[in-house]
Amino acid sequence: MKSKSLFTAAMVFLIPALAFAGQKNSADVQLDHPVQVAGTQLAPGNYKMIWQGNGPDVSVSFIEGKKIVATAPAKLVSDPASQPGAIETDTATDKAVILQAVEMKNETIQFQNAISAAGN
Repeated sequence: MKSKSLFTAAMVFLIPALAFAGQKNSADVQLDHPVQVAGTQLAPGNYKMIWQGNGPDVSVSFIEGKKIVATAPAKLVSDPASQPGAIETDTATDKAVILQAVEMKNETIQFQNAISAAGN
């Protein structure tokens, strides 16, 4: 019986730790207008961004509900002056609004394809 109670106790501490670890590479973002990222049009709304990689090169997935709606290459940059929730966009020559960056606390995700897609 001891091993079962130890296992249960370990799981009580492990599950919250895993949940916390999983949230390290994610952030919620609210888009107030349509934007393009990696050639995909994102409608206004709330998305969860999850990135993989330890930086600076990461792959960012945009999740709406439980569905991945876009994935884009990006750079994760340390930015102590970042304003959490701030979104940077640029307008391409075809008038498409391109997502350039999303700022979070002390970090910014800069989308790699944004500059070339915007025609700069």
